[in-house]
Amino acid sequence: MTRYGACVLILLLTFLSNSGFSQESAGLKRIRIGMPNRGAIVLGLLAAQSYGHFRAQGLYAELIVMRPSTSLQTLMSGDLDFSTALASSARASVSGLPMRIVMTLTVGQDFTLVVRPEIRRVEDLRGKTLATSGVGEFTDVGARMILKKYGLLPEADVKLRTLFGNHPLRLSALQAGQIDGTIMTMPYNKMAVKMGFRELVHLREIFKAPQGGLVTTVQKIRSEPEVILRSVKAALLGNRFLKENKNEFVKLLAKESGVRDQVVAGLIHEEIVKLYSDSGIISDEAMQELIASAKEVLKTSKEVSFSEIADFSFARRASNEIKEGR
Repeated sequence: MTRYGACVLILLLTFLSNSGFSQESAGLKRIRIGMPNRGAIVLGLLAAQSYGHFRAQGLYAELIVMRPSTSLQTLMSGDLDFSTALASSARASVSGLPMRIVMTLTVGQDFTLVVRPEIRRVEDLRGKTLATSGVGEFTDVGARMILKKYGLLPEADVKLRTLFGNHPLRLSALQAGQIDGTIMTMPYNKMAVKMGFRELVHLREIFKAPQGGLVTTVQKIRSEPEVILRSVKAALLGNRFLKENKNEFVKLLAKESGVRDQVVAGLIHEEIVKLYSDSGIISDEAMQELIASAKEVLKTSKEVSFSEIADFSFARRASNEIKEGR
């Protein structure tokens, strides 16, 4: 997508979803965050928007759904303040783009490989078709990780089919029998299970790096550090609110993802509270995995330091302020 196209997309989505901006946000700093969907992983951001955590930090947050690659392009053009695409941003940083992860929303992955019910082992995927959201995006990277771990060659043994779009699109393709499986995140993996499909492999068993967070540019870190700090703090407070308030989690999940089955919603909450980060910071081991994965996809052996990928100083400060009640 060109910069012009990205700008048009942002302006259109902003007009449609925020026509009341001038009245709602008087005196607040507007920020734009690009996210791949409105699912459980980013629900902390949606909670921060819905329950006033952004507003308490003097911010008016626009949360815009777009593909990870598009969000990073738009971020670099200056038309977004943050993207939530951690894996994609790590690859971009390794490639030399000036962007940094400033916090993580989770401590692990909630992606799972969902397949047709007759497929009981990864080895049963030989000759089958898996759908991804695009080459290089995490649904593609995750599928390749699983296949390689179980001795299957992507494309040779298992066909990878790109279906540009979101999880509901791939779930529909699975229902229609157009594909045999796909990598899905909550709540869609649990919705698929209810439909009779099978969760075959949890990505967190293979890949320890986190999923979702806030990514911004080096330029914005230098020019608006206080905005970044307040944004990170609001996101952490949103996570904490949902962990502590199951009923509100269930309500917000129903509103944003259409999950109205109380049992399914309860199962999602039980799993997701184990993943939501309290600090926004990850371990060195997880950082190493994130960098190693990025280098493998890019087929590079260059040395990459943690500081070229992430800046967790804002998360440390925000976490300390929350603990101190500030």
